[in-house]
Amino acid sequence: MATVAFCPTLTDLNPYANTFALPTAPYVVTPPQGEARWVTHVASQLAGTADALVLVFVGPTSVHAPALGFSRKALRSPAVGYYLIDPEMPAIGGEYGDWPDAPVTIVLTPDAPEYAHEAARQAQLRGWKVSNEPLAELLS
Repeated sequence: MATVAFCPTLTDLNPYANTFALPTAPYVVTPPQGEARWVTHVASQLAGTADALVLVFVGPTSVHAPALGFSRKALRSPAVGYYLIDPEMPAIGGEYGDWPDAPVTIVLTPDAPEYAHEAARQAQLRGWKVSNEPLAELLS
């Protein structure tokens, strides 16, 4: 069974972390402090576990999903799924051209900004799942 890893926003804990029960305890990553770079900080915290991870991103941090996926592959423990809540669309191609390496689900909340709706349209063209269901239902 995979462990859910809640990636932080740019400045705070993921707002969905610890808001509902999961079959296994989630891995909640703290936000970087000071001058720490977001990707480096989150990747180093996730490096502490060899568990199969489902990575959960919120908003603008979703653009970093390919970089974190790459870091998990480098550890020989790739992500097994990605949930992008009201995301900005990650770049496809470039340094992480083989991303996504696991299923991606776009989750749109009732208050999703326009950039998230655009990301959902792009995701549908790629054959990714797009959902309006609450995250708790999707992860259960």
